[in-house]
Amino acid sequence: MLKVLRIFIMSILFVAIMTGSAHAGVLDKVKSWITGDVMAFFLSGIVVILGGMFGTALKKMNRTFKEVGEFLTVLGTALEDQKLTREELAAIVREGKDIFVVWK
Repeated sequence: MLKVLRIFIMSILFVAIMTGSAHAGVLDKVKSWITGDVMAFFLSGIVVILGGMFGTALKKMNRTFKEVGEFLTVLGTALEDQKLTREELAAIVREGKDIFVVWK
């Protein structure tokens, strides 16, 4: 996600630099292409993609919180009698691993 965000930021900077050059008379042909409608189209596309990326991150965060809740439930149940059996320890480790699987 960070790589994609960097690419979009670099693209925006490139367009901003080229826009300045086009309106300065360096790129006369490009100047006719850059209009408010074209810039609005590209910016709306970038906003949609960024929204999708942040939405995906939010889903992963929600799933992580769910997994943490399940882990704490298993841990609380296992520690209730202050004795850990092999099965309880295996369940704790399994639930602990599930927390990190979300981000792979």
